[in-house]
Amino acid sequence: MSRRDIDLALRLIAEWLPHLRQPRRLNPRAFAPGRRVLGQYRLLTDSLRLNARYLDDLDDMQALDLLDTLLHELLHGNSRLLRQVRDSFRPHPDIWHQAGRLRDLLADEFLARRGAGDGDS
Repeated sequence: MSRRDIDLALRLIAEWLPHLRQPRRLNPRAFAPGRRVLGQYRLLTDSLRLNARYLDDLDDMQALDLLDTLLHELLHGNSRLLRQVRDSFRPHPDIWHQAGRLRDLLADEFLARRGAGDGDS
């Protein structure tokens, strides 16, 4: 298990999209790999919770899914309070689409850095 892809994606997002404030806490094992929930932002604890499947060795498609999930949850975390509450109870396709556009913007750079071993120690 590795957090390499998670850390790499969060660094890339911070570089390219500095206006997206990142949460204080990250729990990469909040949901068991078999659960349908991929990610969740929690306002009260300012934390981002991820499915533990993202700790596995990921192929490129799974890594892009991780990037999309992180962007989606960061968009929630940067939304107005009322919007965050509202989106907890109803579908929010605008966030899905915005996260997808941002993923497409960052995808080539993210995959290049993964392939180059950026962030390996």
